Amino acid sequence: MKVQPFFHVETGSLTYVVSDSGFALIVDPVLDYKDGNITHTHVDSVLDYIKRKGLDLRFVLETHIHADHLSASQYVKDITGAKSMISAKIKEVFSQWKAKLNLKNVANFDYFVDSDSRIPFGSKVIEVIETPGHTPACITYKIDGHIFVGDTLFAPDKGTSRADFPGGSSTTLFHSIQKLYQLPNDTTVYLCHDYPPLGASPTTHVKLDWQKRRNVMLNQQTSLNEYVFSRDRRDRSLLEPKLLNVAIPFNLTFRLPANS
Repeated sequence: MKVQPFFHVETGSLTYVVSDSGFALIVDPVLDYKDGNITHTHVDSVLDYIKRKGLDLRFVLETHIHADHLSASQYVKDITGAKSMISAKIKEVFSQWKAKLNLKNVANFDYFVDSDSRIPFGSKVIEVIETPGHTPACITYKIDGHIFVGDTLFAPDKGTSRADFPGGSSTTLFHSIQKLYQLPNDTTVYLCHDYPPLGASPTTHVKLDWQKRRNVMLNQQTSLNEYVFSRDRRDRSLLEPKLLNVAIPFNLTFRLPANS
């Protein structure tokens, strides 16, 4: 199995192409967006890679409803016929934002998955670990010793995701991360975001053991009370993502809001 990262500099987002036995899947593809206009340069480079490698793209996986970039899942699905996948709890997230953002209908994904889901992929199986806290619909995809954690964990020097969005909970996030910390220490953790200095390469993955020992917000010694106190205090100081009022409605419906 091979994992190829693609970094979207403008949003600090990481997309992954996972391939095995001639098949491929994409995790968290990103659209380019500026001043109300959507373009496809970044995601097209991902699709070009898959084409050059002669891979058969089967799935496009979303780890959660993103607040800081626009998902390219529907674009990939339309172009390639790949099946889209997201947490079954997207409907809960939709209900929390529906009135606030004047939303009509949730987007049509092919698979709404939960912790009981097992999806064959090449010689592997995609397992689903529900990891709510950042949002109720956050999930981690596990393929052998590789986990794709979305925003749940950042690089160890940056900590964890925020937990102050509707339906978010620092207590729930603590327990979700503890669930991940029960996996083998040599598990590879693939991150959804990084924000390196200009010209530097992003951190795309780390070993779980390194997270457990070095994560600045939640390591294996951190208590629930310590984490909740520090996470909630940190969240009170954060601004909302600059694309939130475009990204959330788009990623829930695959339609730009009228005022974008």
